[in-house]
Amino acid sequence: MGGEPTLFDELRAVPEKTAGKYGEGSADAVPHQGPPDGFTIKGNAQSMLFHTPDSPYYGRTKPEVWFRTEADAERAGFTKYARRPRKSTNPRG
Repeated sequence: MGGEPTLFDELRAVPEKTAGKYGEGSADAVPHQGPPDGFTIKGNAQSMLFHTPDSPYYGRTKPEVWFRTEADAERAGFTKYARRPRKSTNPRG
């Protein structure tokens, strides 16, 4: 045994999952692929908003980053999408 490392030794040395560019709990989105296991929160880097599966825009949001939890998204500087009340068109309010 001993001797030079094998391909299997090199593969074991590679960490299974590395954090995405937004740190621990994030994963970079890959076009035309679904989320990694355990990542269900979509982040939009341009708006710095994240969408949970209950967001009305979840289905149409193209993720630029995936997050494991809301806390992970917030720690990365993202804000949860919240519906804003529409401005009234009635001048009396």
